Amino acid sequence: STTSDGWACSTSSLSRWAILKENIWGLFLPILVVGGIYTGLFTPTEAAAVGTFYSIIITFFVYRTVKLRDMSEILADTVKTTSMIFAIMIGAMLFGFILTALQAPQALMALVTDAQVSRWLIFIGINIVLLALGCVLETVSIILITLPMLYPIVKSLGFDLIWFNVVMLINMELALITPPVGMNLFVIKGISPDSTIGQIIQGSVPFAIIMALEIVLLCLAPDLATWLPAVLQ
Repeated sequence: STTSDGWACSTSSLSRWAILKENIWGLFLPILVVGGIYTGLFTPTEAAAVGTFYSIIITFFVYRTVKLRDMSEILADTVKTTSMIFAIMIGAMLFGFILTALQAPQALMALVTDAQVSRWLIFIGINIVLLALGCVLETVSIILITLPMLYPIVKSLGFDLIWFNVVMLINMELALITPPVGMNLFVIKGISPDSTIGQIIQGSVPFAIIMALEIVLLCLAPDLATWLPAVLQ
């Protein structure tokens, strides 16, 4: 029994190393993109192009999962996604224009200021609203719709805007794994068709808890939000 268990553990370890070795090219992608941005090799926009080019190279010549005849379908899907994002942006810009014309941000800021409550209580309320919106809306839509209203409120409350931006982005990452419209949940479902959506949601719970703890940590130590950029300057 001991020998059998030891053999099973050894086989499992070998299997994991084989999987890691097989996927090492894909795992290098975020290192290339994020590392290139923080070291100043390229801008975030250029990083997107570099990441796309690198992805095409490894899918064509390393993994060989994409062929030249597949490019037309891939480009068509890209155009559809890009058009959807532009449509959201246009709608959000019109929404922002209407809010500005109606002076809704100013009225909301005055309401918050006159409420005479702790700014941290308002901050918790903002995060709860963002989390709720993340369950039913896509992240780009949430950012474009809510930011014009949240910006003057956060600024008037005395919060650091860069710090709040980091907190909001973590909240949006959390929105990507919260059902029913968790985009990453459906991405994982596409990658692992044998897994049920219930299993995927259950597996994402620890990551959701970690992200929530990250927001709490940033509230307790706000300097963490700008620590890495300050070190790399």
